Amino acid sequence: MPTLSRTFGCMLVAALLLATAQRLPAPISEIESPTPTPQQSAKPRPKPSYRPKPKPTASASATASVKQPATKQNLFAGTWVGTMPEVPWGNVATEIVVDATETTMLLRQGANEYGPYNTVRVGGTLEESANFATWSLTPTSDGKTAQVRLQAFMNDQTAVFRRVTE
Repeated sequence: MPTLSRTFGCMLVAALLLATAQRLPAPISEIESPTPTPQQSAKPRPKPSYRPKPKPTASASATASVKQPATKQNLFAGTWVGTMPEVPWGNVATEIVVDATETTMLLRQGANEYGPYNTVRVGGTLEESANFATWSLTPTSDGKTAQVRLQAFMNDQTAVFRRVTE
């Protein structure tokens, strides 16, 4: 009798497992229909009308020919100063000097000077990666301050720096 109840129990468990098994959805079949041809409208398109441009006057042409020269504003160039919290040294007075072409960055911390290092512009951020550290400079909209980020071993710090020279 114990084998009959054991067999019945196993069959009951198997039936429950099969009954509660999730079924896969039916395969998705896409029916491709031919591309509908655009129907021609019964009305012909109106022809564009020709309107002659008014002739510029002497005063208008004189002001148009004297344009203000476009001034290129360097977003990153200049000297940026601030205090960077660094592990394990604590708050370190730091100066970042970006050249006028915005292609190199020089770092000064106390009497130590590092660089100049080549920079890469990534959107609105200027980055340099050298000596196991990455320094990123992202100016704010006023152009006078910037968010500076240091990523290095045991460091992922940010601080606000201000521009002292352009």
